[in-house]
Amino acid sequence: MEREKGMYPASRGHAWFRSILAPFLLVLLLFGGCSRVPKIIVLEDPLTAAEHVDLGVAYERKGELDLAQREYERAIRKDGKSYRARVNLGNVFLAKKEYGKARGEYLKALDLRPEDAEAANNLSWAAIFSGEGIEDALARMESVVSGPKGRRPTLLDTLGVLRMRANRPGSAEEAFAQADALCRQAGAAAKEGVTDSAPCPEDVRREIDDHRAELRKRFPSQSPAPAR
Repeated sequence: MEREKGMYPASRGHAWFRSILAPFLLVLLLFGGCSRVPKIIVLEDPLTAAEHVDLGVAYERKGELDLAQREYERAIRKDGKSYRARVNLGNVFLAKKEYGKARGEYLKALDLRPEDAEAANNLSWAAIFSGEGIEDALARMESVVSGPKGRRPTLLDTLGVLRMRANRPGSAEEAFAQADALCRQAGAAAKEGVTDSAPCPEDVRREIDDHRAELRKRFPSQSPAPAR
């Protein structure tokens, strides 16, 4: 029998062996390669923005600020219009003394809820602690306090501190006096059993007294002693 030109029995055997071996080697190569390449697993975040905020609050209460920050940032990625996540993230930055970042979050919260009392109050303290943005914070607090829900001791106390930092001792004392008067009225109402007026917390009254003392120290000739 005549052999095909260029083909010998040994060559046919080798060709057959290679045709069987090639797929096997390819499988080994693929599996071997996978053992050296990191596997990337993409998991969908099952929590809502509100649930991330709740988790952040839990961490914040335990003093775990970095973990709280992570959860608030995740909430914002889920919902960029989450007012609560913005304010809470600002509070974390404020606690970490990152005042510029805190201010940025409070301003974003105020974009969502203009003249919101909580965001404006906390923005004011970022300005007070950093010494930057006092006039802007003061203008916002003046607007908040002039509103229907702005006559609160804590807000008036913040306003007084801002006015003091802006070198306006007379109007600062006026705000402190109003805050003190509201605290006393709330305390009296609570003693008389009136339920629609919450008592003024002792720490708020103490802060008002401390700020009035600071005002008298800064401006001794312009600040009257507090009435008792």
